[in-house]
Amino acid sequence: MREVLIVNEASNVDVIKRLYDAMGRGDMDAALALTSEDVTFVVPGPLGVGAAGTWHGHAGVRESFRKLREGQQNQSAAVVSIVAQGDQVVVLLHVKATALATGKTFESDIIHFFTIKEGKIVTLLDFFDTAALVEAYRP
Repeated sequence: MREVLIVNEASNVDVIKRLYDAMGRGDMDAALALTSEDVTFVVPGPLGVGAAGTWHGHAGVRESFRKLREGQQNQSAAVVSIVAQGDQVVVLLHVKATALATGKTFESDIIHFFTIKEGKIVTLLDFFDTAALVEAYRP
């Protein structure tokens, strides 16, 4: 007999909404409280551009957010849609931001692909227009 895993998709969506709320307030502790101790964030792009890299654990996530804050300032960020199935939540966002070193603005749709286990975020895969980001960071 196959074991049936019951996942509350609504509570997983709530975790993600609380994460975005905490990030919007700049409350890193509240954001980290929603992630597992061994969380992994994967952000595409060349190393040194924005928060590009693979970040592990709370220290890694804290560092990725530091790099993001130091590298760019969001002018607007909007959640377009959220889809949940089982332990996965996919969020479509649209962001307009400015690279602080160059003053150049870039815009991109972003897809965040989350995996949640036992009420905590264990992975975030980030997908966006890396070419637009690299161009904005280029002097």
